[in-house]
Amino acid sequence: MGITLVNNPRCPRCAHTFVWSGVLKQILGPGRSGSALWGALCPECGADLRVPMTRVLLIVASGIFFGSQSSTLLVLGDLSRVEFYTAQLLLILGFYAIAVFIFFKLEPVE
Repeated sequence: MGITLVNNPRCPRCAHTFVWSGVLKQILGPGRSGSALWGALCPECGADLRVPMTRVLLIVASGIFFGSQSSTLLVLGDLSRVEFYTAQLLLILGFYAIAVFIFFKLEPVE
């Protein structure tokens, strides 16, 4: 059994594996189906699921911290102010995306 770096979201009730694009559209999209703000409905069993707030905070903190810390490497190059802040923003968004794929988890709404 190997270690996987990407945490595939699963329904805790029926173990249905979500497609990343589908679950993110449900959670972040305009037509949310679940009752929770950061939630989704399982297409297999219809369970009302949510992302625990501790996970949401962990994802946000990881993206901001690691993205801003790694932006110090940009000082080594010869960048204009606009290029520097654009690269810093892209680093933060990139680490935010990595944090989503690692720390994302769903649990039933109580």
